Amino acid sequence: MLAVSISSWAQDGAARPEPLAPATKASTPEPSASEGPTLGTVTVQAKRDRNAQTYQSGLVSAGKVPMAARDIPQSLTVVNDKLLHDQGKDTVKDALQNVPGITFEAGEGGRIGDNIRLRGFSVSGDIYLDGLRDIAQYNRDTFNLDRIEVLRGSASMLFGRGSTGGIVNQVSKLPRLISEHEINSTVGTDGYVRLGGDFNLKTDADAALRVNAMNTDWNGRAGMAQTHRKGLAVDYRFGIGSANEFLISLYHLEYKDKPDMGFGWLGDRPAPAPTNEKWYGVNSDYQQDSADIATLTHTHRWVDGSSLKTTLRDGSYQRDLWATTARPATGTTLDNFGPNTVVTRGNQARAGNEHHSFAQTDYTTRGQGLGMNHDLLLGGEYALERSIRYSYSGIPAKPATTVQLADNTAVNDTRVKAWANEFSATTLGLYVQDTLQLAPLWKLVLGLRLDNFAGYYQRATGGPLARTDTLWSKRAGLLYQPTEEVSYYAAYGTSFNTSGDLYQYDPTTANTPPESATNVEIGAKWELNHGDLSLRTALARTDKYNERSTDIETVPGGNSFLLSGQRHTDSLEFEVAGRFTPQWDIFAGIVFMRGVIDQAGSSAASQLTVGQNPGLTPDRQATLWTTYKLDSRWRLGGGITAVSENKPANAETSTNRAPGYVKADALLEYQWDARNQLKFNLDNLGDTIYYSSLYRGFAVPGPARSLRVTWSVKF
Repeated sequence: MLAVSISSWAQDGAARPEPLAPATKASTPEPSASEGPTLGTVTVQAKRDRNAQTYQSGLVSAGKVPMAARDIPQSLTVVNDKLLHDQGKDTVKDALQNVPGITFEAGEGGRIGDNIRLRGFSVSGDIYLDGLRDIAQYNRDTFNLDRIEVLRGSASMLFGRGSTGGIVNQVSKLPRLISEHEINSTVGTDGYVRLGGDFNLKTDADAALRVNAMNTDWNGRAGMAQTHRKGLAVDYRFGIGSANEFLISLYHLEYKDKPDMGFGWLGDRPAPAPTNEKWYGVNSDYQQDSADIATLTHTHRWVDGSSLKTTLRDGSYQRDLWATTARPATGTTLDNFGPNTVVTRGNQARAGNEHHSFAQTDYTTRGQGLGMNHDLLLGGEYALERSIRYSYSGIPAKPATTVQLADNTAVNDTRVKAWANEFSATTLGLYVQDTLQLAPLWKLVLGLRLDNFAGYYQRATGGPLARTDTLWSKRAGLLYQPTEEVSYYAAYGTSFNTSGDLYQYDPTTANTPPESATNVEIGAKWELNHGDLSLRTALARTDKYNERSTDIETVPGGNSFLLSGQRHTDSLEFEVAGRFTPQWDIFAGIVFMRGVIDQAGSSAASQLTVGQNPGLTPDRQATLWTTYKLDSRWRLGGGITAVSENKPANAETSTNRAPGYVKADALLEYQWDARNQLKFNLDNLGDTIYYSSLYRGFAVPGPARSLRVTWSVKF
């Protein structure tokens, strides 16, 4: 940044700055008359010390361009590298348990992979990787992530379709102009072994190569619900800090798991012990997925501070699932439930391939007009998405077992795989946003986006279906910043969900216009303790005000759903991240939510849902993680995750409930020397029985108490 800044001063013909100290001054050749005055490149290097970091967000990219969190007029939570490392979180799902307002849907209902809800609304189609949509169905790992940004509230102006409850943006690690490397070796209970390497090599004065690799094995629940993951990410960055910077990224993740689908409900609650300890799948079960992503990014910078960033991405994703669903036999009650209770088992078998191509460009500049300063963002996005789904016939029945026996004997695979359907979609989005400096202490953010989404669906039975939608999205935010440490804001944003968001039509949805939603929010953000502690609060209302209902109306060409449904979530949030003292770090948050179905279809069953909680919107959620450095070598830490009573989504009138819980974790760290560190993570300290992933048919128990020991070596 210093090099770019000095270069721009010189090229603008500004006065030459004072000479740098001899230790950092670079030799400067005498400029020729035709070149004009120029300065040599000055590179300032320092080793990044994770221990010196706090849990604060720093600069974030959830607003499309790098900026401080205080300048974003929306609720934002960042789970950064230090927090991921201290807690030993190895999946995105585990990392997001730090974010109040996020819940998880278990993997059924046609989708697998990370099924996330935010403020009670699905964000399965609103997961991003470095600002580009990462909608494929797979379980994401953290091995190549620098941080995870969770932006709450409607954000279609920035990101396009979806984003009713918000978006989850994964930010990858970047090559840096320094040679440093780190290897993390972890062993733990239940056969947990993880080996990860992060290698950063400076290859030239303005170029660097970074390689991240991972291998993970874990036996999981009952030693049977296993995971076996491998990952490799290679990033080469050159022209760093210059007028033209390039980044070439290759990413590969693969895993072959034995999926854990949990157990059916019983007596309006998750079935009692020992169902939380057993795995009722069979040894022929598997979930075999992979993700291969290639990305090319070019950033051009002008001396006036303007920039043009263009990103091209092509991703290929494979998935194949054969899993077991288990529930107590018909007639089972809490009174007759016992070790010999019969457990019936069903099948989940599906597969698919996805291929996504994206092109996105963002131009940012600053200027003056109408007596005000302007920060302008102009952008465009083009996406080509293709999804092929396969079904299986001839699926063998899985024999029943008993609660105590939980027989896992494999069954012969007699399945026949066949093409089921194919969905292709193109998206063109154009957007503009202006941040106006109304007065020294006031900023106004105004944004507008136009999207055209066209989907084409082919089915094994029935003719093809197609639909095209063109929609506007709006964003407005007013910020009052009386000091550098304080920011108050009010915000409004819209979003939309097309019928083809997640790659499927039927004869009714193909004729149904998109749903719409709005988010209204007021909040405040403070930087306290000389900037070492960030505190924020927000009061928000998210409305989906024309949700698809079960009623249909006749339109030319067929029937469509009526957009007469409506629901909302009110939320009040508090969050703190940073450092009280140089020894004491904290990351904590709490949210109070109230989700309500306001309107529904005219049928008697639909009307019964009015006034009900839509599911996966618990009244209260809280998280706390804190560490204290006892001396130069020892650090002690721990925290809790607390969730009030919860119920599955899309089961508004269901009486099934997952009890509220409080789960505690602990950390002990020993800094052997400057290069070696030993870390002990004890998760679920009290061996609490809890259920964090819910579906209408079953609940998946969280992991039991576990210990993981990590040896980190830096060189």
